[in-house]
Amino acid sequence: MEISAVGDEHFVVGFNIAGVKNTFAVEKDSVNRVVEDVMNGDNAVVITNKSVYDMLNPRMKEAVDTSVKPTFVILSHDVSGEENLRMMIKRSLGIDLW
Repeated sequence: MEISAVGDEHFVVGFNIAGVKNTFAVEKDSVNRVVEDVMNGDNAVVITNKSVYDMLNPRMKEAVDTSVKPTFVILSHDVSGEENLRMMIKRSLGIDLW
């Protein structure tokens, strides 16, 4: 099981430096294909950001929102991001840690 990061070049470089080996730099025309490939790979957690999530088509957004393996962590500057993280943890572990 791996941890992966999907985002623009600036986003994934930080994860490369932190030791995440599976990083995927995407652009608007490749984002759906890359996310689908990552979902079908051997990943436990996929980290991405809100701008990449917003570029996904509705079918892929639904798949990301309901995926348990891998669990998607969508980073955001928005305050509601904490609530999203809480729901992702609850969905993946089956318990509420808060």
